[in-house]
Amino acid sequence: MFGRPRLSPVALVAAAAVAILPLAVGLGAASPAAAAAPASPGATSIGDSLFAGIGNGGYEVDHYGVELAYAGDGSIEATTTIQATAAQALSSFSFDFEGLDVASVTVDGQAAVFSRQSDPSRSEYKLLVTPAAPVSGSFTTVVAYSGTPTAHVDPDGSSEGWVATSDGATAVGQPVGTMTWLPSNNTPRDKATYDIALTVPTLISGRTAAGVSNGVLVSTTPHTDGTTTWVWKQTNPMATELALVSIGQYQEYRSTITLEGGRTIPEVSFVDPTTTAAAQEDIAALRAELPDVLAYLEKEYGPYPGSAAGVVVDNTDLGYALETQDRPFFERSIDEETLIHEFTHQWFGDAVSPADWNDIWLNEGPATYTPSLYTEDHSDDPDDSTEKAWYSTWRDTPASAAEWSTPPAAMTQPDQLFGWQVYNRGAMTLEALRLSVTTPVFEKIMREWFAERKGTSVRTADFIAVAEKVSGRDLSAFFKRWLFTGAKPAWPATWDLGLSTPSSQAAAVRAGSRLTYVITATSTGDVPLAGATVTADLGAISRAGTLDRASLPSGVTVRGTTLTWVVPATAVGSAASTSFAFTVGPVVASSTTATVTVRAETLGATCTGCGVAHRFVAAAATRPAPGGAGGSGAVDPAGSGDPTETLAATGSEPAAPLAAGAVLLAAGALLLAAGRRRRGARLG
Repeated sequence: MFGRPRLSPVALVAAAAVAILPLAVGLGAASPAAAAAPASPGATSIGDSLFAGIGNGGYEVDHYGVELAYAGDGSIEATTTIQATAAQALSSFSFDFEGLDVASVTVDGQAAVFSRQSDPSRSEYKLLVTPAAPVSGSFTTVVAYSGTPTAHVDPDGSSEGWVATSDGATAVGQPVGTMTWLPSNNTPRDKATYDIALTVPTLISGRTAAGVSNGVLVSTTPHTDGTTTWVWKQTNPMATELALVSIGQYQEYRSTITLEGGRTIPEVSFVDPTTTAAAQEDIAALRAELPDVLAYLEKEYGPYPGSAAGVVVDNTDLGYALETQDRPFFERSIDEETLIHEFTHQWFGDAVSPADWNDIWLNEGPATYTPSLYTEDHSDDPDDSTEKAWYSTWRDTPASAAEWSTPPAAMTQPDQLFGWQVYNRGAMTLEALRLSVTTPVFEKIMREWFAERKGTSVRTADFIAVAEKVSGRDLSAFFKRWLFTGAKPAWPATWDLGLSTPSSQAAAVRAGSRLTYVITATSTGDVPLAGATVTADLGAISRAGTLDRASLPSGVTVRGTTLTWVVPATAVGSAASTSFAFTVGPVVASSTTATVTVRAETLGATCTGCGVAHRFVAAAATRPAPGGAGGSGAVDPAGSGDPTETLAATGSEPAAPLAAGAVLLAAGALLLAAGRRRRGARLG
């Protein structure tokens, strides 16, 4: 969602007391054999942390089949067929359903007893169903209903659900509004496929009308009574909150989009003809840009998850756009940022959905973050960097600001759902993660997250697990600060780590000589480097020599074969360094290899050269030249058998002499840092 109103809570119209509204009848009790089955009622909630009354337990929906007829007076007559699978024997179960009049309910072809129950304080609106016999495994429920649907008002005062317009209606569902027109298991935890048939007037006020929904447009069939049936098929799993129905005067546009790998999908879009001329020009331009946007998103995150694409632009007063699956909804106009935002949701929010509404940052974080990536990759201006954009937001929001008080993944009230912490802090969390694990690792995290979880509903813990697996890092402290703490987190420092040894340029290192190593940390980011730690693995080199412990600088300690350096506070653009030395001892066999490696134990580091390998080879001993002392040296020919043979070390990574080496390494790191702010080649 983009541009959701952030309003203060409003008083709920209905009392918190539960109202039980028995409405209809069914047939007799189950047979004695069925009654003896170990059946129990399904739960009337799935325990969402913010909307306590939504969802239903004991079953999962596989498919919704909707046949809905819309009349010019705003009323509907509908039948919804719900194919579900029960993991347990159910003596009763429930759907989320608000308003409208239920005429009948059947379960596996037999009439069922049903009643209504509501508690608005919990967003609870239930259709309770008692089948003639308990159900287990696959079962089918058919609900027939009619009336004039209404909008649902959320605790933050915003509206969704069935929203009447001047020429029809638009139904959008986030977070819970789909239950105003569709009896359903109304939680993003339970995704299903859909067939939706909308029978609507062929003309409304003399203009061509349409009935729009998700997925692929299968057919449009005109009837002699002045109506047309629009049939839509959604074959990909979809949460109820992403279902769309829009009925009204529309101009229809069609094209074909070729995706990565040559796959083609239909683009079917609908624009209210009363949209302003200027807005229609913008919409046409952005529709033309959509193939490039999808190509960019595929490059970043993986193959487009949908089987169709398009936009719906209607003249409503909701105040937001929404990521309705395949075909996002926009109010009155479209701009590029919002287009990218809503189509990013096709990956994050639609294909990968939250299992609990406290995980909505997994939707809105990437969708808010991605437009800044797109801008950076399509701009020649170095100021259009993603890092600068989100660091500026972080810097300019003081620690005392109320925005920081609500953690993105630990909200406590439903009216917090569409707050700053979900959008802006969610996006900042992703940029902070990128800076902490490096860009290549971050990009792999996002691609693997989508590839592993598409078609499912997830929790924040699942994302953390993927990030830790891909990065090889313990990120628990990072995510605790950014997602679960109601305070301003520190912006991550970025730095370059390097290891060099001037001895690697020497022609030979004789037994008894010293190998000196320099570790350099260069602060390259937006904030000073503080509290960083580096370790060096000395295991291999320790077998070829002896560490000079007496000359270890302050801040360097050794335990076993691990050297640890606590990097001193380092200003942005500056470098800190330390050194240590080994004395090469006798080597038993020639061609021995020893490698020294360093590792950043603190996040945010990029290695500019974190390992130096030495190969010890036989070196001929020198001896006095004929003619006595003081003459020029000579080398003993190979195979002379001289018992004074020594070993030399040659480094696999050349380095400058010691003093210059640290300076050059630091300068190179700063240049690398300046270059890495630009994420990659410009597209288009």
